[in-house]
Amino acid sequence: MTGIISVMALVPAPAVVLRPDGVFGQGKSQPYARALHLGSGILTLRDVSPDSAHRLCEVTFDVLSWCSEAGAVERNLLQSLQGPVLDIGCGPGRMLSAARSLGLSAMGIDISADAVALACSRGTRALEQSVFSPVPQAGSWCSVLLLDGNIGIGGNVARLLRRCRQLIAPHGTLLVEADPDDDMDASYQAVLEDSDGNRSEPFAWARTGRRGVEARALAAGWTLAPTERLQGRVFCRLSPFPDRVRPVRSTA
Repeated sequence: MTGIISVMALVPAPAVVLRPDGVFGQGKSQPYARALHLGSGILTLRDVSPDSAHRLCEVTFDVLSWCSEAGAVERNLLQSLQGPVLDIGCGPGRMLSAARSLGLSAMGIDISADAVALACSRGTRALEQSVFSPVPQAGSWCSVLLLDGNIGIGGNVARLLRRCRQLIAPHGTLLVEADPDDDMDASYQAVLEDSDGNRSEPFAWARTGRRGVEARALAAGWTLAPTERLQGRVFCRLSPFPDRVRPVRSTA
């Protein structure tokens, strides 16, 4: 999810038992779907874990940036990748649209029917499904995207990286956007809320910085290239290593 307006000071959260139900922005007043239909507005991600003394501070997002075209940084990142591209948590499809304009074959997946409908209305290919469900062409995607905070999907970064390892081609690239705070590393229960107070059901989410991505990536079967910092955003490039070869971290 791009368009982060502000990330307030935070305190590391303790381990919590994450509820399996609930998905990003859905349930109750459906703030995510409402915002997508408007094409603008501010959404706030709030930590609602039981231990309020260790609660993460809120993060706010500009929905207009999700619905707009990809920016120069994102297009430059895409130009460095090879197709076919799988965009996990594709939202309204701005990265898919940019990939198409660059001549890259691409497909997106998202659990939001509204987001998928908007992505398809751009003439791109997107499926309404979870990354943990069977994904077409598993094991043959040359590039996989986890941008805009989508490393938090499911509240378990290690599990998500292992799943991506199953989807990518042997010589592919996983592009992960990490939290700007290198030391951020927390899993928690969150809700999404709009400026009118419409709130979603709680869902499992995670935030992790570069160090958290690197530690879990090595354990999940990835090698790492040097981190890229572009306009306040942090990107990690991961490559799968052969199952019987020990991973080696590249010099940062």
